[in-house]
Amino acid sequence: MNGLGHGVDALARWFSGTDSPGGLAITAAILLLWVAPLLLIVFPIASVAQIIERKVAAAIQRRVGPNSAGFDGPLRFGFRVVLWFLPRATQDRCFERVTGLPGVRNLLEVARRLGLGQLAADGIKMLGKEDIIPSGADGAVFRMAPYLALLGAFLPFCAVPFSQHVVMLEIPVGAVYAVAVAGISVMALLMAGWGSGSKWSLLGGMRAVAQMVSYEVPVGLAIAGVVLWSGTMDLHAIVAGQYQPGVLSFAGWNLLQSPFLALLGGIFLLAGLAECQRTPFDMAEAESELVSGFNTEYSGLRWGMFALAEYSEMILIGALFTTLFLGGYQSPLCEEWIVGLHPLAESLVHVTIFTLKCLLILFCMIWVRWTLPRFRVDQVMRLCWLTLVPLCLVSLLGVAFTMLAVGAVEPGVPYGRLPAQPGLATGLMGTVLAWLVPLVPGVLLVVAARRKHGSMHPALRELTGGGS
Repeated sequence: MNGLGHGVDALARWFSGTDSPGGLAITAAILLLWVAPLLLIVFPIASVAQIIERKVAAAIQRRVGPNSAGFDGPLRFGFRVVLWFLPRATQDRCFERVTGLPGVRNLLEVARRLGLGQLAADGIKMLGKEDIIPSGADGAVFRMAPYLALLGAFLPFCAVPFSQHVVMLEIPVGAVYAVAVAGISVMALLMAGWGSGSKWSLLGGMRAVAQMVSYEVPVGLAIAGVVLWSGTMDLHAIVAGQYQPGVLSFAGWNLLQSPFLALLGGIFLLAGLAECQRTPFDMAEAESELVSGFNTEYSGLRWGMFALAEYSEMILIGALFTTLFLGGYQSPLCEEWIVGLHPLAESLVHVTIFTLKCLLILFCMIWVRWTLPRFRVDQVMRLCWLTLVPLCLVSLLGVAFTMLAVGAVEPGVPYGRLPAQPGLATGLMGTVLAWLVPLVPGVLLVVAARRKHGSMHPALRELTGGGS
């Protein structure tokens, strides 16, 4: 064992055919299981996410969205380069014949309607823009900030399990590691604001740092609730603890075990939205106030790196939410059958399920952006410290009381190559009671509040003029 994880050790032994693999076999296993998931899953989704967002926004606003740019230009340029020795008229005829083939023509039409041509056009435009560094900027700090932003967005994926055999780092403190290394992005945004030498960028960087540092508290508390319930900080062990044999595999997911865990899941998703600087929490990039915030002075590829880091962080929030609350890569149905497949087939199925769950969370985050207006600075901070943090503390207390009330612990069921994870022996009636006990007082409080204040909250009535 090389201490590089079960997948790397097993694949390296398979490559070399011995129990003591060499450096070449270990390197190949690392590239396949550590680098490939980022390059083949995270990076493509983060790159295509802007087109996904524009398509979702168009559907919400009942318009077409990006569909006018095709691949005619890049393909024609490719024909010019490859057939350079032929006359231009001959090159054009070859281009028209190839693109006019039925299968090729239909494929190009589908790509145009999906907006993939617009993605290519945006990428070429971004790469072609001049990389400008302002005269009053700190050059070293200005250049380093986008790289640190990407580093903080990609490093947490090392501890996220994509399947039983596709996981980079199986460390006992994976949950703490993911939150800790994601904090690099805070330094990146501050460096971008300070190094730009612009007051708009500086104010945007200060806002971003204040917001991200504040919302790391409810994110950490939400993760702490799952860690308390699961009894481990290992993300892979948390996934294994949510395994439920039988047809209804989703019955073991943490989101359904307790209303306090469900509340923590909602808080985690809301705070994660603020961590990504997304609407309605994009006060650091408020164009009506700060031009574009911390990235005002960036252009070309460096600006694109900040955009890629933002979408990568959105995928990271989706991956962590899936791992902590939605059973990770487990299927909602018949997981017991999937885990018994060949390791290669099992990995393909689980990676696909995990990716679909992350895309669902990504869609929800995009949906929120195109639905809600931007909050003010004071509203953003008040929501964090006066609402989300107290709710997290109440939920943590509720999780602890639930665990004390149950008391009994059952050994659990082994999950594939992972050992059995002990869990609370709640049973069906215990789970029902765990939901009813907090929900009944909550419903009574809501009914009492509606009788006292009416169907509209007094603050909202005053804001909208409903009381006049």
